[in-house]
Amino acid sequence: MKRLIYLTHSWLGILAGLALLVIGLTGSILVFKQEIDQWMNPDLVLSSDPSGGRLPHDEYLKRLQFNLADKQIAGFGMAPEKGFADAVYAIPAGAAEGAMIYVDPATATPRGEGESVGDWLLKLHFSFFADHVGELLAGLAGVVFCLLSITGVIIYRNFWKSLLRLRWKMSARIFFSDLHKMVGISSTVFNLILGFTGAWWNLSHLLGHAMEETPEPVVQTVARHWSESVSIDQLVSAASRKLPGYQANWISLPREDGGDVMMFGSIEGQSTLRSPYGSIITFDGKTGALKSALAAHDADIGAQILDAFRPLHYGNFGGLPVKILWCLGGLAPAILSISGTILWWKRKSMGGRKNPA
Repeated sequence: MKRLIYLTHSWLGILAGLALLVIGLTGSILVFKQEIDQWMNPDLVLSSDPSGGRLPHDEYLKRLQFNLADKQIAGFGMAPEKGFADAVYAIPAGAAEGAMIYVDPATATPRGEGESVGDWLLKLHFSFFADHVGELLAGLAGVVFCLLSITGVIIYRNFWKSLLRLRWKMSARIFFSDLHKMVGISSTVFNLILGFTGAWWNLSHLLGHAMEETPEPVVQTVARHWSESVSIDQLVSAASRKLPGYQANWISLPREDGGDVMMFGSIEGQSTLRSPYGSIITFDGKTGALKSALAAHDADIGAQILDAFRPLHYGNFGGLPVKILWCLGGLAPAILSISGTILWWKRKSMGGRKNPA
């Protein structure tokens, strides 16, 4: 049985090694995506108003639609911090899918439609630039990473006897064996969290896409699909009254007549393991009437666990110390991939003369 577990661990690592190397390196860098974009693409991701001033929502949407005359505005997200640009999802007329555009919240002027360095790395991280095929491969790599973590603990079940031993003066095989064990065991819980959350997002998204009964509608007109009498500013105020301390971080606008206006946000003072989008409020797009309001902490346990995936995966819940820890932890898949491949090659070249366990 031990031999079977070892072989399973080895072959899973070889099959997913390259994918885990890419995912690990890009994930480690993406912990600091906001800082990287601010440094590498300031003209794209920063606002023209460093003080963080922004237009009222209704005026903002009016100007934005004028500036994006050939696109339907399907939703927009508030800048993550003062001085940064908003993210707007806009769909060209005649298309069913759109793209994110950075928009200055102080003027509603698009900053550009290109990708930032962080956006490019994010796409590589979760899809390998291969759309749904890439998402599937990355999702399966996450599942494999979880299996590798579990089988690794079984293989090194007596790890406490020599976990911190790193015999760097001896042979390469012994050094990389110690390194592989030390990194793998010490990061097991972290690896399971990252592997499971990443796999869940990718695979659940693909499953939902496959089960869609009707495709997304093609944009026929860029005209607004909520009533002229409905004010987004008033809806935001109503949301704050309904859930005191509520901050709408993403507002989804109806794509067809009769659709709803939905807000995804957070509540002041909420737990650090809540996402910025877990509290959801829905308004009728025709009348502006409140249809539902659910704070993240009032959702069922399953929804609360899923909401915690975002901060747990991104490491953005505890300031700089946690970000540094997550950045270092994100290197674990890359280190394990490289050290595991070297060990496999060394043992293969030895012809299996030694007991691999």
